[in-house]
Amino acid sequence: MTSRSFLAAGSSSGSGFISGFGFALAACALWGAIFLVPMLLPEFSPLQITFGRFVLYGVVALCVFVPQAARLLPRLRVVDIKHLVWLALTGNIVYFALVATSVQWIGMAVTSLIVGLVPVIVPLMGRKTSGALPLRRMLAPMGLILLGIVLINVKALSGQSGHTAEQTDKYLLGVLMAVLAVICWSRYALDNTRYLARSAFNGTEWSTLWGLVVGLISALLWALLLLLSPSANAPEIPAERWQLFWLLNLAVAIFSSWLGNWMWNAASQRLPITFVGQLLVFETLFALAYHFIYERRLPQTSELAPMLLILAGIVWSLRRFSQARST
Repeated sequence: MTSRSFLAAGSSSGSGFISGFGFALAACALWGAIFLVPMLLPEFSPLQITFGRFVLYGVVALCVFVPQAARLLPRLRVVDIKHLVWLALTGNIVYFALVATSVQWIGMAVTSLIVGLVPVIVPLMGRKTSGALPLRRMLAPMGLILLGIVLINVKALSGQSGHTAEQTDKYLLGVLMAVLAVICWSRYALDNTRYLARSAFNGTEWSTLWGLVVGLISALLWALLLLLSPSANAPEIPAERWQLFWLLNLAVAIFSSWLGNWMWNAASQRLPITFVGQLLVFETLFALAYHFIYERRLPQTSELAPMLLILAGIVWSLRRFSQARST
């Protein structure tokens, strides 16, 4: 049995559903860590962090690609390259640049919760695809998720009342960046799942090719940034901070980018598109957990209540999908 037929068989069984859920959960745990990096590197610009992360992702992917080059290159078509470029931009470079900017402007917790709108947007955008539930059956659980996200942001926005107009404008721009990130990720999640389902590559191969493309694009864009703005790599940043910059981005490149994308592709091949979209809520929950660990505190009641609403929404969605599969 080929790898693709094995995946197809697994996706129609209970074990395939469970393994798909596990892959998605692990990917979200790895992706949730990316929100920490802009917090840990405040002296670096969002573009520096973005390009550094994905250039190293490209290096990691190149190491994986070289032993497989003779097998992968003959199967690579122009249409594959076009989709890889599109997905690299929407799901990686543009998305993460927006997230990094938002984290530095409005904070990690609020950014992660705005990005948590993805599980609401993805089912709406993909409701006509195979495996989707009728919209009326998704409204109630998505409403709980949306309510939780709104509550935490109302608290954060009300806290801006004592700030200057410039600070408030910057906060609102940060919110806009996070909203744009939601749109990018939602588009990526649907396009990647749809294309992977009919491509000639499995999840591991696709993630490797994807890494090569995003690494090359990032290197070219970084070179262009340095050419147009030579001060982009400010010399006043100490050498030890640059060492931390590269170490953090290497860790993110290996675990969040390559391994996380591989796990997400594996989940996408086993689960319906809209169900995978619902599971993206766990990225937000993991990011919040890392945020509280970073700040060495427990969530306040005003923070815990929205998180519980989000959890209730995802559990409700899981039950609806489980019931639909059993009928």
